[in-house]
Amino acid sequence: MNCLVFLLVVVCAAGFVLSDAEDVSAKIRIVDSISDFKLANPDVQLMKLDSQSVRAGKTIHYSLGGRVAGDRLVGTSRGSHSWAFPQNIQLSLNYPTNGGSGAVVTYVSIHVNQTSNQGRGYVLNGGIGQRFISIIIEANNTLNFSYNAEIYGV
Repeated sequence: MNCLVFLLVVVCAAGFVLSDAEDVSAKIRIVDSISDFKLANPDVQLMKLDSQSVRAGKTIHYSLGGRVAGDRLVGTSRGSHSWAFPQNIQLSLNYPTNGGSGAVVTYVSIHVNQTSNQGRGYVLNGGIGQRFISIIIEANNTLNFSYNAEIYGV
């Protein structure tokens, strides 16, 4: 029994997650604004995510949908980046990573830490009640950017 507990602690400390959630593909890039994206993709209808400032405006929580009975964590992604000068950046998230069909999405939660409180989130494709979702998070005038995204589904 002691060996099992030790193994569990070592595995968790090494960064392994004991879950069937898959990774969400993610990409951070420097952009001028979401307006540039809209001009390059005129047929895309963007749906704005709900957002709430947390901790003096430096943490923003973006969300969509709500937890439902029987749902589970089906996708996760986290990352961070820093720059020497303030940047406008865009984070793109896609579930499932293979571009196919995953669980039916019920809830999305994305916590973002950045040096400014200027940002927005949008759903590009898919969404709640569908088996895929593509999201863009925009952060403006930031030196640091870190995020933790969780997608739940049934």
